[in-house]
Amino acid sequence: MMGLFQSAYVIGRRDFVATVMSKTFLLFLAGPLLIIGFSVMLGDTTENMARRDTRPIVAVIADKAEFQLIEAARARLNPSFGQDMLPELVHAEPDYVIEGQVKDLLESRDKRILAVLTGGIAKSKLTGAIQENSPIRTRMAMIIEEARQHQAVASAKIPWQPTTVELVRVQESAGSLAASRSLTARTGQLLLFTLTLLLAGMLLSNLIEEKSNKVIEVLAAAVPVDAIFVGKLFGMLAVSLVGITVWTAAAAVGLHLWPLPGGGSLPEPAVGWPLFVLLVLIYYGSSYTLLGAAFLGIGSQAMSIREVQTLSMPITIAQLLFFLFASLAVGPYNSLLGIAAALFPFSSPMAMVARAAQTPELWPHLLALLWQMLWAWLTIKLAASLFRRNVMKSGSSLMPATLRSRRQDAAPAPSPGLK
Repeated sequence: MMGLFQSAYVIGRRDFVATVMSKTFLLFLAGPLLIIGFSVMLGDTTENMARRDTRPIVAVIADKAEFQLIEAARARLNPSFGQDMLPELVHAEPDYVIEGQVKDLLESRDKRILAVLTGGIAKSKLTGAIQENSPIRTRMAMIIEEARQHQAVASAKIPWQPTTVELVRVQESAGSLAASRSLTARTGQLLLFTLTLLLAGMLLSNLIEEKSNKVIEVLAAAVPVDAIFVGKLFGMLAVSLVGITVWTAAAAVGLHLWPLPGGGSLPEPAVGWPLFVLLVLIYYGSSYTLLGAAFLGIGSQAMSIREVQTLSMPITIAQLLFFLFASLAVGPYNSLLGIAAALFPFSSPMAMVARAAQTPELWPHLLALLWQMLWAWLTIKLAASLFRRNVMKSGSSLMPATLRSRRQDAAPAPSPGLK
């Protein structure tokens, strides 16, 4: 067993150094940072442009006093709906022919008016290309109703002031706690899924180069095939951790320079932030090992980059299904569905991350990690066995004579040439 791990260490160190010291690795690190940076820079601009382009505008044909009454009603309701949820109102003085004025307003390309309100608050009529159950119609009706009530109160000379509801705050409630922690759980799942999707796919083509230039025969003659798979798997895991460290440091600097609007942050998970972050990292390593072992085994059967590219689509869809299965377990983590998601090895890391955010129990995580590592080892053994039988033709007359002679002469320890 020590020989296996020593050989795996040599293989993993070889792959790690060769990957990290290459110039393309710098592009690999910089790629996501550049994409996210440009997205953040353009995000506010495009959002403002989209909001301006899609914001509904309703023209109100009424005298100035009645328009001010309707606009005041909109201003009172707007805080309850959020930014730009109520339609924007523009004033139009009544013309001699109201029907013609309505047609001109709707056909005006520069004003971009969605509908026209006529009749004031007494006999309101909305004209425009909208449906019967359109939100614009419903919200305009609420604005007109608010204006009518305010006018009625003013006509009766009753002192009017906004209704206030007294608020008694408590530290937390069961409902708010569950809702807030589910947000943290889904965020942790999404982070785990994104990192695994981004980084584990590299293992699909990891053995293509060695197979094409016959280096795999030298490696298989010097060390067990299991050690090759274990070494490559954990070598690439170390490479991915280097990338995550760089991206995390860049994100911390970015958040320091450009804080989130309103200083928003995620609710604290049930196990606390330090332990939750540690569990996310551990489960990332577990998820990478599980999926990476499967990807390494699948990719090792491919004979060319074209075959690997063909396999990428179904593998990505499978990862999405695993993510969907785990996301269904957020909330009812002790239900049959939640337990099934935790037991299924490829969705188990994401399901357990969600569990860590929602309950402080720690013993299930120990069992889950042991279960996941068992499946990772079984996946590696299966992948290595398939590689020996289908690719290396080990134990059959199809096995290359050069490889058989090298295996007979190979020493049990790793070859000095691989160090």
